[in-house]
Amino acid sequence: MTRWILVWCVIVLCGAGSSATAQSISVENGQPLRDVLEMLRTTTALDLVYADRLVRERRTTCAYTGEDARAALRCVLQDTGLEAERIRRNQYVLVAAPTASNDTTAQTVRRVALTGRVRDAESGEPLPGANVIMRDLQAGASTDRNGYFVLSSLPPGPYRVRISYLGYATADTTLTAGHSTAAIDLAPQSLDVEGVVVNDRLTSVAAQEPMAGRVEVALEQVDALPSLGESDLLTALQWTPGVRRSGILSGGLSVRGASTDQNLYLLEDAPIYHPWHAFSLISTFQTETLKRTTLYRSSFPVEHGGRLSSVVDAQLKDGNRTEPEARAALSALSGRFYIESPLSSSTSFMVSGRQSYIDRIIGREHAVEQGGRRDTMRTGYVFYDTSAKLTTQFNDRNRLSVSYYHGRDEVDLRLPFNLSIDFSSWLRPTNLFFEVDQNWSNRMVSAQYQSIPTPSVVVNATGYYSGYRARESSFVQPTTAASLASDYSVSVNDVGLKGDVSLYPSMAHQWKLGGKVAHLAFSSALDSEIRRTITSTDTESQSTNRRAVKLSGFAQHTWMPTPRLEVQSGARLSYFSSGQYLHVRPRISAQYIVHPQFLTLQGGVSGHVQSLHQMRDRFSLAYDLVSTRWVPADRTVRPAESWQATAGARSRPWRSLLVQGNVYTRMSRHTLIPEDNTQTKDGLQGPGIELGALLGQYTPARERAFGAEVELRWERPHWRIQQSASLSRTFVRAASQNGNRYRPADLDIPWSTRSAVTWQPGALEVTLAGTLRSGYPLSSPIARYQIGDGTDTKPTTFLYRPHVNNNRLPMYGRLDASVGYQFQALGAAWQVRLHMHNALNYRNVVGRTYEATERGITSSDQRGLPILPLFELQLAL
Repeated sequence: MTRWILVWCVIVLCGAGSSATAQSISVENGQPLRDVLEMLRTTTALDLVYADRLVRERRTTCAYTGEDARAALRCVLQDTGLEAERIRRNQYVLVAAPTASNDTTAQTVRRVALTGRVRDAESGEPLPGANVIMRDLQAGASTDRNGYFVLSSLPPGPYRVRISYLGYATADTTLTAGHSTAAIDLAPQSLDVEGVVVNDRLTSVAAQEPMAGRVEVALEQVDALPSLGESDLLTALQWTPGVRRSGILSGGLSVRGASTDQNLYLLEDAPIYHPWHAFSLISTFQTETLKRTTLYRSSFPVEHGGRLSSVVDAQLKDGNRTEPEARAALSALSGRFYIESPLSSSTSFMVSGRQSYIDRIIGREHAVEQGGRRDTMRTGYVFYDTSAKLTTQFNDRNRLSVSYYHGRDEVDLRLPFNLSIDFSSWLRPTNLFFEVDQNWSNRMVSAQYQSIPTPSVVVNATGYYSGYRARESSFVQPTTAASLASDYSVSVNDVGLKGDVSLYPSMAHQWKLGGKVAHLAFSSALDSEIRRTITSTDTESQSTNRRAVKLSGFAQHTWMPTPRLEVQSGARLSYFSSGQYLHVRPRISAQYIVHPQFLTLQGGVSGHVQSLHQMRDRFSLAYDLVSTRWVPADRTVRPAESWQATAGARSRPWRSLLVQGNVYTRMSRHTLIPEDNTQTKDGLQGPGIELGALLGQYTPARERAFGAEVELRWERPHWRIQQSASLSRTFVRAASQNGNRYRPADLDIPWSTRSAVTWQPGALEVTLAGTLRSGYPLSSPIARYQIGDGTDTKPTTFLYRPHVNNNRLPMYGRLDASVGYQFQALGAAWQVRLHMHNALNYRNVVGRTYEATERGITSSDQRGLPILPLFELQLAL
């Protein structure tokens, strides 16, 4: 597959670079210059750009007959006082020829850059990813994360430029190349106003980067999507084809059938190792705090590495530079606030916070009483997070931002139970109880600096710290004489420094060079005490500490030989000290615009390496209940590797309709999968936390995946419809399973479809969203057997599962709804919203367990969440 895609890329490049069939050109002396230039533009492959005032009164001074378009152009301009400056292949700008002075030869026209920054007209916030198009040259660029753009190697002079950004009014202006950096302010504009451009690429379906599978998240539309009480970034990402949650009440995102640990989550260029609250119900990313979020599936730029499946790159807002602004919201899960304000004309800040309050409503402690005996049940749970950012713009060429994030979840649970009576009466005063105190947290600090020493050179540097910690303390007393006490903790500390330089030598060539160094420290500790009888007690104390240095370097070249073709090629070198692994992986992607509106083609091939594996103990009830461990590659466990190929097409057959599709394939090796995926946590004492004991529960595997995805977006005033569908398969193969044959992966979904319809006639906004997909794989037993020694009166019965994932759960379907209303009151802008999760109250089967009995095999189903009406109230000052 990879070989054929490489051949296809070569054919495209050769075809795009070939010249049109030569035609006879005839130019007579004394013809109007404007008419001759127009003839050359229409009959040859030359793309000529000029100001009408330069050619209006001029005539040709030579005659030409032949087939060489460039020779004809030189003849046409002879003795006219004009000359043609080459911008890129077959593209020229006509400028006034320099005049000689003091008997010296004429000087060559100098080349300059056209630079600028695109900002929000109301807040002064930079607009990353804005499209900047030079209308005459049919060339353009997109702004970087700080709103900066550069168009290099241009003859000095004015150029007509169009700047567009989703949700903002398009600006048509004239900018002068060679002058100081221009500031362009775009005014926010509602997408529901009649005649407003609802997408920043209505006239062109070309992407900002030639990356098939790249998605720019429309943050302003996230609020309208149904969610569990409040807008959530990672929940919104599930509306992207190929992206879905791996579990209902736990687990992260699965992208194109890959495991959840193959996703890289970046916040301010720093990795976040566990971006979830509330047992993975909601993410740590508050959409109000984000200015831009980009999702890369399968194919991503060389600056990103360390994961196989996807990259989520999120950037915090800088803060309002014009006036203070505050927002607050209350949902069924939490309360939150957001404040941004300028500190000076060049400095701004933003700060936000969020905290759940469920434990304050239901209480943390509850008395249970029976027959005059009292006991206490504890049900404490809280999560909170805070983020902040300070940004200062020293001048047009130097910028610094410092960011901070901290999030934490805490669980305090105590359940007294009585196993001698029916389940409904478990919670009674008793000597038997279960007690757990758990917490997990992320902390991130990041400093980003940008310097522009020359208009065509941009330097970025980032230093960060990211830490993840989890602790589980539990006490179980199943009988009056036996008990288990356990204290388990894990942590990851990541300190890194990253730098890159972007070079813009010409309109046709761009370079990006950079590197990164990171120091990682992994630790875990376990202290446990098992009291089997009053006189028999086992204690265990274990700890592990591992360190590694990760080095990477990358080079990327973007080549735009024509306005229609863009090729991005590069390579990434990575070194991991734990195991001394050195890898070099190439990446190439291309985009060809067949028609600016009707068809754009994309494709790419890339190699990826992941040096961290995520695992958890699968036996003991004493630890790894919530947290998972990140294990670095070493000589006993190899890094996971993959090769991926993807191709896509985008089209806008009508102004309001965008259609895009992708096909992909992925081949991976050295991924880790459970040795026995039916193993459940049913033991008090596990094998311990030593790496060897943990690796013994997993086995290396090969993986292959392929699929096709299609998405339709229809946007009109008051209406927005999104429809996506995917057909995909993901298979894994391990030597110890299924006879070393490929079998469906645990997150394999053969087909899925999602639909969302939003109607917004004014202050009211109504959204209906539906999901329909095949069920997840399931390992079903085909028989049962018993083991005994002949003297047992009751032999032990086991289930026989010769094949892994030989069955599936039933089809999954759900309809969600969201109704919002905006109004003004008390000098503030208000919005009230009702989210209806599972509006039809159909409880899907999300899990199934089997039990061997004397009469046969019985199964029991676990159902998903019922209908949940959840409110949200927001105000903005």
